[in-house]
Amino acid sequence: MPKIEPKAIQKELEMGKVRPVYFIFGSERMKSRELVKRIQRAALKNEAPNDFNAEKLDGSEVNIERVIDSAQSFSMMGGTKLVLVRNAEELKVLDPLVDYLKALPFSMPVDPAELPSVLVFVSKSFDGRKKSSKVISDIAAVVECEEVSEEDREPWIEFLAKRRGLVLQANERVTLRGLDPWSLDIVDQEISKLELVGEDLELRSQALMSGISSFARDEFIDAIFSRDLKRALTLVHLFCSDMEVQLPFLGLLSWNLRHLKLFILEQETRARSSERRNPYLQKNLDRWRKYWTLKSIQSFEHQLFDIDFSLKNTRLLGVGLWTNALIQSQKKAHP
Repeated sequence: MPKIEPKAIQKELEMGKVRPVYFIFGSERMKSRELVKRIQRAALKNEAPNDFNAEKLDGSEVNIERVIDSAQSFSMMGGTKLVLVRNAEELKVLDPLVDYLKALPFSMPVDPAELPSVLVFVSKSFDGRKKSSKVISDIAAVVECEEVSEEDREPWIEFLAKRRGLVLQANERVTLRGLDPWSLDIVDQEISKLELVGEDLELRSQALMSGISSFARDEFIDAIFSRDLKRALTLVHLFCSDMEVQLPFLGLLSWNLRHLKLFILEQETRARSSERRNPYLQKNLDRWRKYWTLKSIQSFEHQLFDIDFSLKNTRLLGVGLWTNALIQSQKKAHP
């Protein structure tokens, strides 16, 4: 499967050239976001995106026909139209995309003025086993934003610090290189703490990795409720080695589970919500709902009760309990 390095795409964009279709995938989401921003700037020639020249779609909410229809409709104000499709892994049937790609007059980078639209897919993965994958990888720009290797961490850390106008101490760079889990988002969050603290070295040492980062916490919660076992197991060790971390997190997890259970009940009974939910929670519930049934929620509630009982009565750290709960929660993952 031919793939193009992000750096190669960036060079094309710096020259003001864009391709008609991009398929960006991989676990390093900051890389994906930065690449999408650069594609947007090049495609729209630095104009701000608006309702006339850009459209954002979600692969979990639309089908591929809807995506192609958007890509084939012209910008209302003339010029190039940008169509961004997030969660593209949710698009199960891609045959219409194959037909769209084969009908393109060219696939190489050109001036945006030559393209009525630029279509960008952002996905967690790219399944090379599908019949459609060969055509997509041959014609579209398939770009993998993979995890940053250990030897490349230092340059990225310096880049993120410089972007915030921050000069790092040698010990701070060592700490940031050794973060676990490690991602550009987590590193950037830790650097933002140093930026807020300022020049006080003592406060900086206290701020850096003070407790579990909120990013890692939100990642773990999302992995659990998205029933992504692989991602959840890479994070579980952060939340089962300290009693002061486990109990508050267990409460937060139970709070999200209660809201999800209520949301599913409302949908099944067509009842109106009894409370106003903040947009962030509502967006998560909409996304998580497809992975759960009331029966699977009840089973997970029992798992969380066992963890809570064990922590409060035996004071034992729950490594095995948490791992077992995660594995059990995967059973019958799709209703």
